[in-house]
Amino acid sequence: MNLISMCRKASFLGLPALLALTACSNDNEWKDVDGGNPALALTTTHERTEAGRSIKIAGKVTDNDGIASIDLVCHEIKLNKHINLIEIYGEPLKEYDLDYAFKIQEDQAGEDFNVEITITDVGGRKEKQNLRVTLDADWSAPYFTTSPDAEVIVLIKEKTSFNLKFSVADNRVVDYVDINVVDITDGEESPKPVEGYPRRVEGNGTAKLDFSEKLTLPSKEATLRATVTAYDREANEAAHSATFSSLVKVQELQDMEKMWLCDVTNEDDLSSDIFGVPILCDHIGPYKYQIRYYNEKAGTEVSLLGQKGSFGPLCFAPSKDNASVLGDNPDEVNWIKLTQANTYYLITFDTFNGTYSTETYSVDDAIDPVMHMHFGGDDLNTWWDWNNEPWWQEFYFGPMSDGPRDVMKMTKDAKNPHIYILEDWKLSKGDKLHFVIHNWHHDGWWNLATWRVDDSADPGKFMYYGNLHPDNDHYTGNADYFQWKYGGQVDLDKWGDESYRKQFVPDNWVNMESIERGGTFKLIFDAHTERAKLIPQN
Repeated sequence: MNLISMCRKASFLGLPALLALTACSNDNEWKDVDGGNPALALTTTHERTEAGRSIKIAGKVTDNDGIASIDLVCHEIKLNKHINLIEIYGEPLKEYDLDYAFKIQEDQAGEDFNVEITITDVGGRKEKQNLRVTLDADWSAPYFTTSPDAEVIVLIKEKTSFNLKFSVADNRVVDYVDINVVDITDGEESPKPVEGYPRRVEGNGTAKLDFSEKLTLPSKEATLRATVTAYDREANEAAHSATFSSLVKVQELQDMEKMWLCDVTNEDDLSSDIFGVPILCDHIGPYKYQIRYYNEKAGTEVSLLGQKGSFGPLCFAPSKDNASVLGDNPDEVNWIKLTQANTYYLITFDTFNGTYSTETYSVDDAIDPVMHMHFGGDDLNTWWDWNNEPWWQEFYFGPMSDGPRDVMKMTKDAKNPHIYILEDWKLSKGDKLHFVIHNWHHDGWWNLATWRVDDSADPGKFMYYGNLHPDNDHYTGNADYFQWKYGGQVDLDKWGDESYRKQFVPDNWVNMESIERGGTFKLIFDAHTERAKLIPQN
C-alpha cells in the first residue's frame, strides 16, 4: 500500500489516525547519515556540591544523524528531565551544548548519587553515561567562635604571660591553623620574630578546633601582634580561610575607660550575641566600675573583664590565694557567686586597690521610667492633650526601625516587671541592624516612652529619652525615675526640649552596618538597669 492509499484509508478512520500518520511521515524526513550512536563528552563526570545548592550537568552532545532528545534521571534527588530538541528547535541538531542546572533540596538524604544521562538520536539509537554527584563540597569558610579582642591588655608581673586562646569552626572540617606572633614595639613596619612562631597547628579531622597556649612575654612594656588564620580543606581558595589579628599590649595597670561584667560560663557565648554580652559597666571614677545586675537564678557567677571577646587576659575576681583581694588572671581567680535569686545586685569594683563589694535590693524597690504605666493597657495619651478629654490608646513598645506604626511588641517578664522580652527575632548574616526601643503610636511619632544608645555600632547602654509623665487618672508620673537617676541635675521643666534632653542622653539609634551571624534571636531589655542584650534563641 502506497502513502496515498494509506492516507485515503486513514480518512475513513477519522482525524486522530490521520494525525498519527502525519507524525510518522515527519519522522521519516530525518534520514540516517552514518547510523552511528550519539556521542556525549561531559565537562566533568563528578559534580561535588552541598545540600541546598545546584549542580550543573554540562557537556558536548554530537550525532551525525541528529539528536532527538536528552533525558536526565536520578530518582533519589527527584530529577527527571526530558529535553525534546526537535520540539524546541523544530528539527534535530547535530551538535548541542548541554548545560542544565538542578538544585539539590536542603533536606536531601544521602551523600552519593548517579545521574543517568541518555542521548537518543532520530534513529532511536542511545548513548548512556552517568554523572556522579556527591554532597561533600565545602562552600563555606571557617569562622572563629571565640577569639581575643582586636586589642588586649596584659599586665606586667614578675612572670608576665598571655594565654592565646581561640576556637574555630567549619561546616565540615577545620584542616589547619597558622599562628604568627611578632613584636612590633618599634612599629608595625619593623616586626621582630617571637621565638616559636610562626607555627602550624593541624586539625583533628573534626568541624571544630580549640586552641589554648600560654605565651611568655617580657616583663616590661611591649606591643605584640598575634595573627591567626584558619583553613578548611578547600584551603587553596582564598574564600576558605578566616583570619583574626590582635594587638597585645604589655603594660602596667591602666585606668580603662570600658570594662564588662561577665555572667556566662561558656566562652563561646561572648561571641554568639549581636550585642549585650558581656555587660558594659559604668566607669564611676579612676579604676572604679559599677554595674546594676538582675540575678534571675541563685548561683550565678560573675567577673569583671577587660576585653569583650574572651575570659582573658584580664579577668578581675577574688584571688584563689586570697578571696578578699581581686586577682586579674582568669586561671588564678574564683568568680563572684551571687546567691540570691530574683534580686538586683549593685556590684562595685576597684581594680587599683583590688577590692569589690556587692549590695542587694528587691525588684519592688527598683525604679524605671514606665513602671507606673500599664503595659498593654490604654495608657497612651495620643496627643499629650491634658486640657481636653484625652484620646487613650494602647501603650506598648519594642524595636522600631521605620516608624511607630511598625513597632515589634515586647512582652513583660513574668517575674520581673522591669524586664521586657522579644522572642524569635529572625536575622540573616550581613543584615543591617537599625532601630531604637520606642512606643507604638497609631498616627505617627510621639516620644512617650523611648530609649537611645550610647554607641550606635556597639550599644552598651539603652538610656531613657522619652517624656516626663505627669500624674493623671490612669497612672502616676515618672518624676521619681528622674530623681533616682539624676538627683537634682535635671531641670524637669526643660526635659521636653530635645536640645536640652540631648545634654544627658545622645539621640543615637542602634546602627550596625552588617551583623556577623544570622539566626533566630531574643531581645531582653531591662528598663531599670538600662541594659539590653540580643542573644541566640535557645
